[in-house]
Amino acid sequence: LTNVLSARTGLSLAVRTILAGAAVATIIISTTVLYGVFYKLYVPQLLHSAPVYLQYSANTTALINFVPSSNYKFLSTSQAYSVSLDLDVPTSETNRDLGAFMVDLELRDRRGHVIHHSSRPSILPYESQLVRTLRTLVRSIPLALGLTDERTHLCVHLVDDVYDKHFSPVTSAWIALSKPLQVYNAQIIIRAQFSGLRYWMYYWRVPTALVFIVMAVIWQIVLTVVAWSVLEAYANRSNTAETNVVGSESGTSAAVERKASSSLLQPSFFAQPEHSDSEDDRVEQTVPDSTPSHPLRRRTSTRSVI
Repeated sequence: LTNVLSARTGLSLAVRTILAGAAVATIIISTTVLYGVFYKLYVPQLLHSAPVYLQYSANTTALINFVPSSNYKFLSTSQAYSVSLDLDVPTSETNRDLGAFMVDLELRDRRGHVIHHSSRPSILPYESQLVRTLRTLVRSIPLALGLTDERTHLCVHLVDDVYDKHFSPVTSAWIALSKPLQVYNAQIIIRAQFSGLRYWMYYWRVPTALVFIVMAVIWQIVLTVVAWSVLEAYANRSNTAETNVVGSESGTSAAVERKASSSLLQPSFFAQPEHSDSEDDRVEQTVPDSTPSHPLRRRTSTRSVI
């Protein structure tokens, strides 16, 4: 692997460009996926709503179940929430005569224990008789055709900055009206109050995502370049060590061969006298005997040859 990644492997410029482009594309794709996973885990759902069906008996109440089962948890424990009640009420004389009324809210856990309680007042907006008459005249044709109706929208803020508990999560709500208000439909809304990083990630999604992805890509490219440099230096050092080992081995073998060849070419010290004796014998044997056979003459001739 080090030999493949090393700059000494002879990779062409085109291959390196393709590898660099593939690496950058992989970094961008992985960073985008990572940001999406982080957004999904870090930013909770903004709105949770459920219909409210008021029961007109001795008291006007309603019980709302937010979750399908008691073990289900739908709020984040690290996020602040606000709870409000939206009411669509007719602008009838009965509702106008009721005046102000109270709305009680209880958030309960799976065992029915009250986690949060709130009580807030509300009232229909006031309109004088002249304003109601003029409004009715202006809207007479749509009212006659059934395109609109006489209703008023009320939004009652019940709880602000409430946090869910980890061991006692909210699963249901109980709502009670102090007076029998006539209602077309009602809905309870739990809204997340984002702040800090969650606020920017939700309400400024594209700029925040671009900043996060660009910063992550830059850091990954820097780390990749550093890792490549370290790996390349390690590969060069390994190649240099291998070259030195091979050179030392070849030098040692060459020295051994030279020593062996010199020892073969050098004559032996103890073989020299035998060689001399054999030559003396041959010289002595080849000396012609031209003089008469005389003992003294023969010894003189032999000493001179020697």
